[in-house]
Amino acid sequence: MAETILAVDFGTSNSLAGAWKDGHRIEALPLDPTAIDPTLMRTLLYFPDEDRCFYGTEAIGQYLQHEMEGRLFRSFKTHLPNRNYLGTVIGDRILTLENLVGIFLLEMRKRAESHLNEPIEAAVIGRPARYSMDAASDNFALHRMTKAAQFAGFKRVEFVPEPLAAALDMRRQLTEEKIVLVGDFGGGTSDFTLIRIGPESFKKEHVLGIDGCPLAGDALDSLFMSHKLNTFFGATAEYKVSLGRNRMRMPLSIMERLNRPAQIVHLREPDTYNFIREIRKGALSLEDRANIDRLFLLIEDQQIFSFFEQIEKTKRVLSESEEGSFVFDYPGLEIGTEFRREDFHAWALEVRASIFKALDQCLGQAGIDESKVDLVCLTGGSAKVPMIAAELERRFGPDKMRTQAHFHSVLSGLVEACALSPFDST
Repeated sequence: MAETILAVDFGTSNSLAGAWKDGHRIEALPLDPTAIDPTLMRTLLYFPDEDRCFYGTEAIGQYLQHEMEGRLFRSFKTHLPNRNYLGTVIGDRILTLENLVGIFLLEMRKRAESHLNEPIEAAVIGRPARYSMDAASDNFALHRMTKAAQFAGFKRVEFVPEPLAAALDMRRQLTEEKIVLVGDFGGGTSDFTLIRIGPESFKKEHVLGIDGCPLAGDALDSLFMSHKLNTFFGATAEYKVSLGRNRMRMPLSIMERLNRPAQIVHLREPDTYNFIREIRKGALSLEDRANIDRLFLLIEDQQIFSFFEQIEKTKRVLSESEEGSFVFDYPGLEIGTEFRREDFHAWALEVRASIFKALDQCLGQAGIDESKVDLVCLTGGSAKVPMIAAELERRFGPDKMRTQAHFHSVLSGLVEACALSPFDST
């Protein structure tokens, strides 16, 4: 009997798992029974202390129940290509990034084993087309993922590009051969696969091009903070150090952490936290001091996660409307301001350019003109952002556009990959 293979879609925001067992597909497993959709497990780790960890929806509930004390980690997948990010310390426990990812993958494996009632040692795991635009950093990220999978107890692992997985899912819906462009827009990466597919058996040479960039939903969320909201937290604050004469601005390194969902949790680290305290002491105006106090409240009362959740909601509103309100009403952090889709799109020009440069490179690999593409299949929540959807329609025409299940198409393709590339069970 062939061994069961776990298909793992480890995402920046959400993670899913399916399986290939005894020659049959097992679609998305209910890994998070308390979630609205039990097959979607939020990619969250919460440590109330160094000895306990909670995952997914329960991580949010426990985080609130513990009055937001402890450490909540989100978007930690985005650190994989960053050689400067080694990990973190919780109490006396040192956790490398490989440990953090491995702890989450281990929990996914345990829950899958419980549901399937058998041990699992083999996995097909999705990976972005590129973790980084730098080839060395991309390879380093894949090495880290391999170590994390080993930490999670997988003895045999195969990595499959996520846009290729989405294309394999699309293949099951076709009755004739087509040239298909798949765009997978997640929380951390935007990925493209150009593939010649149809109902016949899949072969590797059917893949005509794969490319991507490490910018997607989180990068778009950070624009709201970096262009407007961070001013409420001292982004423009001026200060002088003790006995110093020079006027200085809030350091860019601190604001970069504030602006990014994956980085902001590290403002609580002692060296950074104490440095902000010194800036507050030397603040040159009452307004600057009040804004830095607001930053301390954001950190100390653990409102970071909730704040970025509200940013995400505002982004979704702007997908449907020309204007949207941002309202955060936590005591002491009451912030209300308006955003316009027009401004958001202007801020996002650089992100947009990087995304579509990756698309151009994907087409260039294949030497195929846009007009030769038969279908454009989109997956991932960021595919709904109007500036992305509109540009794709402009290039390929609305009649070619197809939208797949936003969260499940990659997983479905990974299950298909389990069948196409079985492990040697000897």
